[in-house]
Amino acid sequence: MNVGEGDKAVIVFSVNPGNVGRIVDVSEYIGKFKEGEAFDAYGMTCTCLVTDHFWWIKAEDINIQLGPSPQAYIADSWLRKIIPPKEEIADKAEKELDIFA
Repeated sequence: MNVGEGDKAVIVFSVNPGNVGRIVDVSEYIGKFKEGEAFDAYGMTCTCLVTDHFWWIKAEDINIQLGPSPQAYIADSWLRKIIPPKEEIADKAEKELDIFA
Protein backbone atom coordinates (compact mmCIF):
# COMPACT_ATOMS: atom_id res chain seq x y z
CA MET A 1 0.00 0.00 0.00
CA ASN A 2 1.09 3.57 -0.63
CA VAL A 3 -0.03 4.97 2.72
CA GLY A 4 -0.87 3.94 6.27
CA GLU A 5 -3.02 5.24 9.08
CA GLY A 6 -1.59 8.47 10.49
CA ASP A 7 0.43 9.35 7.37
CA LYS A 8 0.43 12.70 5.62
CA ALA A 9 -0.20 12.21 1.92
CA VAL A 10 -0.72 14.08 -1.32
CA ILE A 11 -3.61 13.31 -3.65
CA VAL A 12 -2.20 12.32 -7.07
CA PHE A 13 -5.52 11.46 -8.75
CA SER A 14 -9.13 12.40 -8.02
CA VAL A 15 -12.46 12.49 -9.83
CA ASN A 16 -12.37 16.17 -8.89
CA PRO A 17 -9.19 17.55 -10.49
CA GLY A 18 -9.18 20.39 -7.93
CA ASN A 19 -8.19 17.89 -5.23
CA VAL A 20 -5.01 16.78 -7.02
CA GLY A 21 -2.00 18.08 -5.12
CA ARG A 22 -3.87 18.61 -1.85
CA ILE A 23 -2.13 17.53 1.34
CA VAL A 24 -4.30 15.29 3.55
CA ASP A 25 -4.12 13.26 6.75
CA VAL A 26 -4.78 9.53 6.29
CA SER A 27 -7.12 8.81 9.18
CA GLU A 28 -8.57 5.30 8.88
CA TYR A 29 -8.41 2.19 6.72
CA ILE A 30 -11.82 1.24 5.32
CA GLY A 31 -11.06 -1.99 3.46
CA LYS A 32 -10.42 -3.51 0.06
CA PHE A 33 -13.22 -3.27 -2.46
CA LYS A 34 -13.79 -4.15 -6.10
CA GLU A 35 -14.77 -1.63 -8.74
CA GLY A 36 -18.48 -0.84 -8.37
CA GLU A 37 -18.74 -2.22 -4.82
CA ALA A 38 -20.35 0.00 -2.21
CA PHE A 39 -20.17 0.45 1.54
CA ASP A 40 -22.27 2.50 3.95
CA ALA A 41 -20.68 5.23 6.03
CA TYR A 42 -22.11 8.16 7.94
CA GLY A 43 -25.60 7.51 6.59
CA MET A 44 -24.66 7.47 2.92
CA THR A 45 -23.64 4.87 0.37
CA CYS A 46 -20.08 5.18 -0.92
CA THR A 47 -19.27 3.56 -4.27
CA CYS A 48 -15.74 2.47 -5.17
CA LEU A 49 -14.62 3.54 -8.63
CA VAL A 50 -11.62 1.20 -8.80
CA THR A 51 -10.54 -2.10 -7.27
CA ASP A 52 -8.23 -1.05 -4.45
CA HIS A 53 -7.74 -0.51 -0.73
CA PHE A 54 -9.67 2.52 0.52
CA TRP A 55 -8.92 5.11 3.21
CA TRP A 56 -10.68 7.93 5.01
CA ILE A 57 -8.73 11.13 4.59
CA LYS A 58 -9.12 14.48 6.35
CA ALA A 59 -8.27 18.02 5.29
CA GLU A 60 -9.93 21.41 5.44
CA ASP A 61 -10.21 21.81 1.68
CA ILE A 62 -11.42 18.53 0.16
CA ASN A 63 -14.10 18.87 -2.50
CA ILE A 64 -16.44 15.91 -2.87
CA GLN A 65 -19.38 15.53 -5.26
CA LEU A 66 -21.70 17.08 -2.67
CA GLY A 67 -19.45 20.10 -2.05
CA PRO A 68 -16.71 20.95 0.47
CA SER A 69 -16.03 18.33 3.15
CA PRO A 70 -13.47 17.86 5.94
CA GLN A 71 -13.41 14.10 5.23
CA ALA A 72 -13.58 11.83 2.19
CA TYR A 73 -12.79 8.28 1.10
CA ILE A 74 -10.16 7.59 -1.52
CA ALA A 75 -8.33 4.72 -3.19
CA ASP A 76 -4.84 3.92 -1.90
CA SER A 77 -3.37 4.14 -5.42
CA TRP A 78 -4.57 7.75 -5.66
CA LEU A 79 -2.38 8.80 -2.70
CA ARG A 80 1.37 9.18 -2.16
CA LYS A 81 2.89 9.28 1.31
CA ILE A 82 4.81 12.42 2.19
CA ILE A 83 8.10 11.47 3.79
CA PRO A 84 9.68 14.31 5.76
CA PRO A 85 13.37 14.85 5.02
CA LYS A 86 15.84 13.67 7.62
CA GLU A 87 17.92 16.22 9.53
CA GLU A 88 21.08 14.45 8.38
CA ILE A 89 20.38 15.36 4.75
CA ALA A 90 20.03 19.07 5.59
CA ASP A 91 23.30 19.00 7.58
CA LYS A 92 25.19 17.33 4.74
CA ALA A 93 23.95 19.84 2.16
CA GLU A 94 25.02 22.72 4.41
CA LYS A 95 28.54 21.28 4.79
CA GLU A 96 28.87 20.80 1.03
CA LEU A 97 27.86 24.43 0.43
CA ASP A 98 30.55 25.64 2.89
CA ILE A 99 33.21 24.02 0.69
CA PHE A 100 32.33 26.29 -2.22
CA ALA A 101 32.23 29.51 -0.15
